[in-house]
Amino acid sequence: MKYIAEIRVRYAESDQMKFAHHSNYIIWFEYARIELLRHYGFNYAEMEKEGYLLPVLEANVNYIKPAFFDDLLKIEAGITEIPRSSFKIDYKVFNEKNELICCGFTRHAFMNKENRAIKPPKDFINMIKNTI
Repeated sequence: MKYIAEIRVRYAESDQMKFAHHSNYIIWFEYARIELLRHYGFNYAEMEKEGYLLPVLEANVNYIKPAFFDDLLKIEAGITEIPRSSFKIDYKVFNEKNELICCGFTRHAFMNKENRAIKPPKDFINMIKNTI
């Protein structure tokens, strides 16, 4: 299951050399993750209202080439593991030349508002099983 989000590197996200600052990649991963869930029918805000929280347990970023101010980036995001109480999303970031400039992953837990691990919604598990 993969989804491709697009984002343009904004001026505020770049440094004096016009390189995108390394911290922005995690923010772009989050953007792609939320859009991935939305694409498959899971609105993040609605999930939180229903008592499902998805904190980040682990994040990894491998920087390959820089992104620059005004580049249009494609962020490929996909859930790669069927969850029990946690799941992993892999990311690949491509520039306009379709060059891989970054890859990484985040791992998330399903938790309730009391910060206890809980099982994901059955619809979520079924969606993943049907798309992996």
